[in-house]
Amino acid sequence: MLKPSIAVALLMLLLPAAQAADYRAGEQYTRLDKPVAAAPAVVEFFSFYCGPCYQFAETYRVGSTVSQALPAGTKLAKYHVGLMGKLGHELTEAWAVAMTLGIEDQIEGPLFEAVQKKRAINGVEDIQRVFAAAGVDAATYENARHSLLVKGLVAKQNEAVKALDVRATPSFYVAGKYKIDNAGMASTRVDGYAKEYAAVVRYLLDTQP
Repeated sequence: MLKPSIAVALLMLLLPAAQAADYRAGEQYTRLDKPVAAAPAVVEFFSFYCGPCYQFAETYRVGSTVSQALPAGTKLAKYHVGLMGKLGHELTEAWAVAMTLGIEDQIEGPLFEAVQKKRAINGVEDIQRVFAAAGVDAATYENARHSLLVKGLVAKQNEAVKALDVRATPSFYVAGKYKIDNAGMASTRVDGYAKEYAAVVRYLLDTQP
């Protein structure tokens, strides 16, 4: 007969697998009709004009929780959708600049706040000011914005939006085959929602049902 402590340990080992078995197409995720082989392993699409995207990033911290749950060597790609808002394209450029300079974490929150709380983004100069507060002067920003590297990243984001037929934000895609259903999580708690979301992403990466 198993000792209680051993039985509990075995139950804890089996519990994640049992939970994972409950993830189903049409509930926690959708299987894409047209898989995209060239898509990143995990990609999040967002817009600085998107209120739920702001909540995903600042309140629920879904992206950072998903990143922590990914296998070693797998990185979450985060792409801006430029189809929303009058400066959608310029903000996609801004995100490409942030990626190029490696300052996404310093720029994401301030840009969300400037766009959605302060309503202070009305032109490229306003975007430059957000970068300046992060230590990137206007000249450096403009040089980066017009560089071939940034232009390539802008094209890469736009092409991914088109290839995966992104129609709403925030949205996560896994292995170019699955789209996570944001409403499919059982947890209603902030931290529980993000952890469950990350578990579904990892399940799809590991099993690709």
